Amino acid sequence: MDTERLLDTLPVAVYTTDAEGRITYYNQAAAEFWGYRPELGMQWCGSFRLFWPDGSPLPHDECPMAIALKEGREVRGYEAIAERPDGTRVPFVPYPTPLRDASGRVTGGINVLVNIRDRKEAGSLAARLAAIVTSSDDAIISKTLEGIITSWNAGATRIFGYEADEIIGQHITSLIPAELHDEETVIISKLRAGERIEHFETVRVAKDGRRLDVSLTVSPLRSEAGKVIGASKVARDITEKKQ
Repeated sequence: MDTERLLDTLPVAVYTTDAEGRITYYNQAAAEFWGYRPELGMQWCGSFRLFWPDGSPLPHDECPMAIALKEGREVRGYEAIAERPDGTRVPFVPYPTPLRDASGRVTGGINVLVNIRDRKEAGSLAARLAAIVTSSDDAIISKTLEGIITSWNAGATRIFGYEADEIIGQHITSLIPAELHDEETVIISKLRAGERIEHFETVRVAKDGRRLDVSLTVSPLRSEAGKVIGASKVARDITEKKQ
């Protein structure tokens, strides 16, 4: 099971951000936790409002996820309260963890939000989830519908050879052999229709020119209104398997 699909199936709220704290992904459990579907790109956290346990306001740019990214460290031991748009409040424990590329540079973060009523399982679940994401061998990449790469994890660096700052902002066809560029047109048309593309085997090109056999899973990324605004790709290198 690929990493994103695994996160989608979890009953606990999970979201990821880029290095500046802009939300790049959240699962259904996070949308239910927050009480709405925030716009991707919202900074630090999807909670409508945040409060400390004593009821005092907690600014989003001072929340545990903001601290984790600004200081480049895991943040543990905090409790907070999330207020939903309908006014209900949910006490929770966050587990923000920075994500790093192969050189150790922070490229984003992952946060697990656990309702305090589920505290008994929080520690082991958060630790297991963080380990799954940070140790993943898969390349996890997001892009706009125009094909511009917007996020890039350490697995992508390992497989394709590009550091995040080299490839973010470039077109996805940088990774696609010229004779397969039509694939991207087909993929985008399916994404616009809201389709998920599962385990599609094809060929991609690394920074050094090597051709790689990969298995792709491509999922649409949606705005709060449900409009498809981009795509998330999970790429697995199957070159040795094919050989």
